Amino acid sequence: MLRRHLPLLALAAPALAQGFPERTLTLMNGFAPGGSSDIAARIASPALSAALGQNVVVENRPGAGGAVALEHIRNQRPDGHLVIISDPSALVIAPAVSPATVRYNPSRDFTALGMFGATPMVLVVAPAHPARSAADLAAWIRAQNGRVAYASSGIGATSHLTSELFLQEAGQGTALEATHVPYRGGGLILEAVMKNEVGFGFSVLNTAAGQIRGGLVRPLAVTGSARHPGFPDVPTMAEAGFPGTDITTWLMLLGPPGMAAPIVAAWSRAMTQMLEDAPTRRRLTESGLDPAMPTPPAAAQAYLAAEQARFTAIVAAAGNRMTRG
Repeated sequence: MLRRHLPLLALAAPALAQGFPERTLTLMNGFAPGGSSDIAARIASPALSAALGQNVVVENRPGAGGAVALEHIRNQRPDGHLVIISDPSALVIAPAVSPATVRYNPSRDFTALGMFGATPMVLVVAPAHPARSAADLAAWIRAQNGRVAYASSGIGATSHLTSELFLQEAGQGTALEATHVPYRGGGLILEAVMKNEVGFGFSVLNTAAGQIRGGLVRPLAVTGSARHPGFPDVPTMAEAGFPGTDITTWLMLLGPPGMAAPIVAAWSRAMTQMLEDAPTRRRLTESGLDPAMPTPPAAAQAYLAAEQARFTAIVAAAGNRMTRG
């Protein structure tokens, strides 16, 4: 008797998936408002809502450098109504820095849905800071004899790792001394720099773009292989004499593990439509994010695995300085 109903049971899951989405969707990010993932999510959500036929609302769940939100997503039902936008700091750096407390495996415990884009990091100081270049800043840090602090968006964040690479390279083998002050999001790095709570910080460019244009912080250099078209007067870290300080961050859309193929396909189509929407691409570009070309989920999953291996090696080379808080 049961065997006669098996074909109907086999059709049930795809039928449910084809009904997706059934209600409002949540796009979560693991940082406080004003950070790179928050900015990108809020720019993209109207286009994603139009593509999916349901409202996409943005929810901030900051904590532990983005790991709190990822742990939350990992344990949710894979019905596609709750997804997350994340960056390397939470996805691949935090597990390498704190394996005893961040226990998820980036490439195994999430379903990659597509790429939003990539953006360089930018080294910023307060407008009144005496340093006019990255080399000036290195000399200033050296002269302070350890009485310097820098901001990051959390222990193990991309901003933390980039700062440590800079201090290591600026010290020419023996890292310059500076106190790490972790905050709960990228927007707070800029606030700390503006208030002179810290001497410098590395911010994701699309987080800092508005403050740079408004003269609230001064950019000294950007990471990446070329100058950013939105800020052509800002040199690269390599041009400034620090080629080893080259971390470019990216943003990816993910869901819980075990999402059904039709739901993954629905999100992939929505990402494609969002990235092909000219006004959305323009707003993402103006924010400092270089929008990705539409990325199939399988390619995004493979990229995530490759980046996990790359950043794990970088963290290992940075050593125990990455555990400082």
